[in-house]
Amino acid sequence: MCYYLDMKKETKIKVANLINQIESYFKNDTTGHSVGHLIRTMLIAEKLQKKEGGDLEVVIFSALLHDVHRIMQAEKSKYVSPKESLPQVKKFLKELDLPFEKKKHILYSIEHHEEYSFGKEKVSVTDIESKILQDADNLDAIGAIGLFRCFEYSNSHKIVCYVNQPLYYDDFEEKKFDISMVHHIHNKLCRLKDGMNTETGKKMAISRTKILDKFVNDYIAERKPEFEFWEELK
Repeated sequence: MCYYLDMKKETKIKVANLINQIESYFKNDTTGHSVGHLIRTMLIAEKLQKKEGGDLEVVIFSALLHDVHRIMQAEKSKYVSPKESLPQVKKFLKELDLPFEKKKHILYSIEHHEEYSFGKEKVSVTDIESKILQDADNLDAIGAIGLFRCFEYSNSHKIVCYVNQPLYYDDFEEKKFDISMVHHIHNKLCRLKDGMNTETGKKMAISRTKILDKFVNDYIAERKPEFEFWEELK
C-alpha cells in the first residue's frame, strides 16, 4: 500500500515541490543514491511512522534530503559526512513552509542517519523520527532493490565483485570500502536487520535479508569450482 495517497493535500504539495527542487541535484547519481532511492526511503519511512508514531513531516522530509552528502562526495571525490552536507540541506529546507523546530529536527535526523549498531560509532539517537529515518534508509539497502543498488555502488567506485578470501565482520565504517562487493553485502547489508530500531522495521528486514543471504551463499558456491581449478594449476 502506498501511504502517500493518504497524506493531507498540503503535505503532498510540499513533497512535490521538494522533489522538483532535488531532482536536478540528484539526476547524475550513479551510486544507488538517486531520487528513486529518496522516494522509496520516504515511502518506507511513512509506513514506519504509521505504525511507530512520530512527526510525519520530520520523517518524510528528512528521508527526501538525507543523501545530499552522497552527491557532494561524487563532486569532491572524497568522503563527505552527513553533517558536512547540512549547509546545502538548509538551502533546500529554506523553500519549505515548515516551523523552525521541525527544520532543526530534520537536520538532526540527517546528521545522525548513518549510525549502525555494528559500527565504530554506535546508534546515539533516541527520538523516534531519527530512528525511523535510519530504518527506512537501511531497508532500501537490502532485498532485491538493495542488491541492485549495491551493484550500482560497487561499479561506480570500481569495487571488485568478489575476491577469494574469507568473509568477515568488523566495526563497520562508512568511509572505508570492503575488499569486494560480496564482502560488503556480508559485512554490512546482511547485518542491518539486527540493528533495526523499530519493531516494524525488524519485521520488514527479515524477508529482505534472506535475499541477500541467498545471493552471497549461491555466488560463492557457484564460483568455488573456478577457484579450485586455479589452485590445481599452481
